[in-house]
Amino acid sequence: MDGTVCLTIRPCTHDPAPVLPTVAEVLALPSVAAAAPRVLAGDPERTVVRWVHSSEVYEMGGLLSGGEFLLTTGLGLHGRSPRQLVDYTDRLADAGCVGLALELGRTFLEVPDELVRTAARRGLVLIELTAVAPFARMVENFHDLVVAARDPGHRPAEAVWQELLALVVTGQGLSAVLDAVARLAGCPVHVADPAGRVVAASRVPAPPDVPGECTGADVRGPQGLAGRLVLHGRPTRARVGVADRAAVAVALELGRAPAAAVRPSPAQSLVSDLVAGVRLSPAQVRTRLTEAGLPPAAGAEVLVLGVLVDRRTPPEDVVAAVHAAGDAALGRCLVAVGRRLVVVVARTRRGGARSAAQRLRAALDEGRAADAVLLVAAADPVVDDGGLGEALAQARSVVELAHRVGVRRPVVLAGDLAVHQLLAEAVPADRLAAFVDSRLRPVLDHDSAHGTELLRTLDAHLTHGLVKARTAAALGIRRQSLHARLDRLTTLLGAPVEDPAQLVGLAVALVGWQLRTGTDAQAGPVRTR
Repeated sequence: MDGTVCLTIRPCTHDPAPVLPTVAEVLALPSVAAAAPRVLAGDPERTVVRWVHSSEVYEMGGLLSGGEFLLTTGLGLHGRSPRQLVDYTDRLADAGCVGLALELGRTFLEVPDELVRTAARRGLVLIELTAVAPFARMVENFHDLVVAARDPGHRPAEAVWQELLALVVTGQGLSAVLDAVARLAGCPVHVADPAGRVVAASRVPAPPDVPGECTGADVRGPQGLAGRLVLHGRPTRARVGVADRAAVAVALELGRAPAAAVRPSPAQSLVSDLVAGVRLSPAQVRTRLTEAGLPPAAGAEVLVLGVLVDRRTPPEDVVAAVHAAGDAALGRCLVAVGRRLVVVVARTRRGGARSAAQRLRAALDEGRAADAVLLVAAADPVVDDGGLGEALAQARSVVELAHRVGVRRPVVLAGDLAVHQLLAEAVPADRLAAFVDSRLRPVLDHDSAHGTELLRTLDAHLTHGLVKARTAAALGIRRQSLHARLDRLTTLLGAPVEDPAQLVGLAVALVGWQLRTGTDAQAGPVRTR
């Protein structure tokens, strides 16, 4: 044979795939158009929507699963500080929310600048609705739009196939094919080789439909199995239809340009195997680290850092920038993609994990990937190379937990959230809720009834080691104001905050409150009274 791929293409018996609507299509719905929408940030034409929600809950970011377009009157944002508005928008983007529409007139006369700037920075579509917005009707109209997309006559299967085939025939490349598949399926897409190692991924902004659920189709060429196409969304009949057609298009593209199926680097291969749960002995891990360019070093530990990037940015797109930052900050390091994280593996002196993580973050902030990086998480360093797999898992756990409790610090170490992890894993939810209530209820009730910031003050005072000057500076208030707040806390709690008998209990209760609410206590508005 001369290398030409020979395939027998059979008609697919699956239902044709629905195309998830874009924000532009949502804005064209009669009920939305009647509210006179105006785009303030983002790209409505390229952003796809999985569902439309309406909510006034400030903590809504922790309740989303990705792909939502959120409608709000801003009631939950009333009285919030500029920092809180930024945090609110960041939390939505972190959760994969693709768009936010704010109805003017009920809470705001104009969209706050903080929302506009943060939405533009995060690639979130931001819409202002200048007329009365019937949210219930908007949700119904969106549902009708999705149902219409499931109609076989809405987008014939042949049209899906012809679109993908045209990209192959015109030589647009594998990336363009995968981008089109991601848009058609409404979820991220990647191609893996027969060993399960990722070789290419989509770049179109599209959050996973349901994290952890995937739809797959084998990619077959003249020599048999060439790999697997993976769609990061639940396997509906429609999405399976897209996968079947796309697998043929990918096979044609790989046959047309075999160089597109490059093998992953040794570092990527090792990380992919460990993430997939492949059992490797310490000796095997050490050998593969050495082959990848990270041999053992006397007196050094293995440090794993997870770089979390904006969900609209495929991790594969920033690997080169992260590698450059890692080499500059840490010396020789390995960089690979582990699901949604860019993984950095380095050897560092003992006790230097925090310094190493901070140097990496500083280098990232100065590099090409600065706008995409959300967080750098560091696992506990391991002395034995055989612990690399557990360190990878811990780095991911730190990222997930930081998101859950609303932590927005640029660098988070496993030790920073050790108590959070212990409570989340070892204490039943009802027991934890009862404990938090028993310790903090008087403070929470007082803040709710009087609009005070005693919980935030308590958290800041413990965070800053009970040093009043540092606490006052962190809160932006005078020392006299801090003394007044601490006196009120003493009255409500029945003992001074500094009392050793209750100090540990209060600290644990604050951690439990974070786990329950998903909110950083320091994100509250700054008051000066």
